[in-house]
Amino acid sequence: MPDMDDLDLSADAGLLNPAWAGRPVARATADRAFLQRMLEVEAAWVAVLAAHGLATDEQARQAEEACDPAGYDLVALARAAQGGGNPLIPALKALRERLPAGSTAVHMGATSQDVIDTALMAMAAEVGRDLGEDLRGLAAALAGLAREHRGTPMVARSLAQHSLPSTFGLRAANWLDAVGQAAQRLERATAALPVQWGGAAGTMASLAGHVDRAHRAGRLDESVTVFTLVEDLAARLGLSAPAGPWDTNRMAVTGVAAALADVAAACGKIANDVLLSSRIENGELGEPLAAGRGGSSAMPHKQNPVLSVLVHSAALSAPGMLAQVYTAAGAANDERPDGAWHAEWPALRQLLRVAGGAASLTRELAEGLRVNADRMAENLARTGPVLVSERLMAELAPAIDEASGDPGAGKAAIQGAVDDSLAGRGDFRALLREAVPDTVSDDRLDELLDPAGYTGEAGALVDRILAAHAELIDA
Repeated sequence: MPDMDDLDLSADAGLLNPAWAGRPVARATADRAFLQRMLEVEAAWVAVLAAHGLATDEQARQAEEACDPAGYDLVALARAAQGGGNPLIPALKALRERLPAGSTAVHMGATSQDVIDTALMAMAAEVGRDLGEDLRGLAAALAGLAREHRGTPMVARSLAQHSLPSTFGLRAANWLDAVGQAAQRLERATAALPVQWGGAAGTMASLAGHVDRAHRAGRLDESVTVFTLVEDLAARLGLSAPAGPWDTNRMAVTGVAAALADVAAACGKIANDVLLSSRIENGELGEPLAAGRGGSSAMPHKQNPVLSVLVHSAALSAPGMLAQVYTAAGAANDERPDGAWHAEWPALRQLLRVAGGAASLTRELAEGLRVNADRMAENLARTGPVLVSERLMAELAPAIDEASGDPGAGKAAIQGAVDDSLAGRGDFRALLREAVPDTVSDDRLDELLDPAGYTGEAGALVDRILAAHAELIDA
């Protein structure tokens, strides 16, 4: 067995995180990907300076060449980060060692938080784009299920018990509604993520000094300000330029984190329903079949709903990460937090991962979901016609009251028939027939007792939800 010191610690493969391992989000949030983001920020900043005469084109070229993350030792950087409390300090030292001696353009007027926050925002924007694609695919799959099963009857359940008749199309439409709302919130949260560029204390003093000296020396157009440079950097990185630095104003981060948690929650609801509906004794839904998936290490007969299990695990873990992000934001102090900022990084990255993994897995789940309409009908019939007792109270109680001349007799008679039926003291229809006056025909009674005929506005609700999310579905 190899010594632990000989193992490659540079790769975070997600061995204990199968909900996102192997998914696109794993690559986008890996340590090396984040290092690349930080180096890209540094290289882009030198390019901005060169574009405005504050650095040379040669310096910009050298910085770009030196920012290849493949040449950096991740393990050494991670260990060295303990010396300064963040990963940018050793990464910047390693970057400068790759540049000609005396090069001053890299990191000019910036501080560690500028680069780390900006790199995190760039990472979140990339994941947001990938997530958006999966959510659109998921929405389209759910819309297809809602349309196909618009009129497929099934029993609705409340507090784990049969409640009223419904349709599977409406359940799928409700899944779609949640996914659509989560997608909208994520799009808003990631549409204009800001760069962070404030210098050591958020005053931009160092950068302002460089700009002032360049103005006095005639090397910089008077119209160019520190804000011009930050706006140029934002454009190069695909981010927005905020009104000012946000060192301890973490609303951009909490906004993204909350939207990611919404995605995990919307996907979790779908997974939970599939987990319950795929139980052998329920049998209404089944996950898509795939070779090698769902097997047990000890029980060959089992076909575990692993997609739903993994999504469920992501939904369970997201709230804790969100709480950590909000706790860090609320604990931010002075012009650079003493630990709160640091606690934010792993929580945000893990939220990106679990939301990205959940959306990808749930899309696969929905696109191949197996629907057993016959089993839905069987389960609907298990409770029998007492399932529509709500309808019977509204429709038949007044007729019994009128026939008997006793207000309240109808409610008592129907409740008595329900109680006797549930207690095994007779067939519900026969008991009801005895209680209901002859003015109600047998055909009308049978119509009222048919669960499939009491789904309310389920079809119209499906149509309304589909219309509300048409743009997402058709994207």
